[in-house]
Amino acid sequence: MTQMKLQKALQAAGLDNRRNIRHGIADGEFKVNNTIIRDPNYLVDISKDVIRRLDRKIKLHVEKKSYYIFNKPDGVVSTLDDPEGRPKVKDFISGIKERVYPVGRLDYHSEGLILLTNDGDLANFIISPRNQVPKVYNIKIKGALSEEERKKLVNKGIHIEGSRVKPLSIEFIRKTAQNNSWIQVIIAEGKKHILRKVFKYTGHPVEKLKRMAIGTIRLKKLPVGYWRELTKEEVDTFKQKYGYEN
Repeated sequence: MTQMKLQKALQAAGLDNRRNIRHGIADGEFKVNNTIIRDPNYLVDISKDVIRRLDRKIKLHVEKKSYYIFNKPDGVVSTLDDPEGRPKVKDFISGIKERVYPVGRLDYHSEGLILLTNDGDLANFIISPRNQVPKVYNIKIKGALSEEERKKLVNKGIHIEGSRVKPLSIEFIRKTAQNNSWIQVIIAEGKKHILRKVFKYTGHPVEKLKRMAIGTIRLKKLPVGYWRELTKEEVDTFKQKYGYEN
């Protein structure tokens, strides 16, 4: 079948990420057969329709859906481009043939798992709060949570900056020689810097943060700065676990 919605056709071709494509369509950047189209659901026939972005012809093809994970080091931005010239994810994934994009960001000084894919629908499913896909983090905090502090975060959550953070799952891992603590935290929310804000508010600022898993997709023993392709079994297990259908 060669007929697809405009947005999906552009995503399938690996042209850009979902957000940029939607903004581009809304802004009138795309023409189909010389007509500006602002509807992302407009049906196109990729076998014969001529599509241009800012008057530059786009060669459409349906790219194989691919899924990779990357172990982001500290001091790397989790984007493909950075106007400040800092090290970025793209610098580490030159061996990936498909045009893949990071799903869910880690801040500059955070480490760990980033999912890279050209499957825009799955990416949107993961980052959408309504789907409650859990993310697992190992975090080093200053000092140690008291039992009262831990119970409050686990049972009630917390209000920060006018919004409520839902209850967290928190497990103690170990103490350091400096009497700081490594803990494992599971959260389904994706607000910017949310865990750093939570523990700063409780008086235990984050010293290190590493994402270990997104749902059933786990970092395992992947070395820092390296990537690998997910197996079909890993992708299928994730989809089945969280009821993803496409």
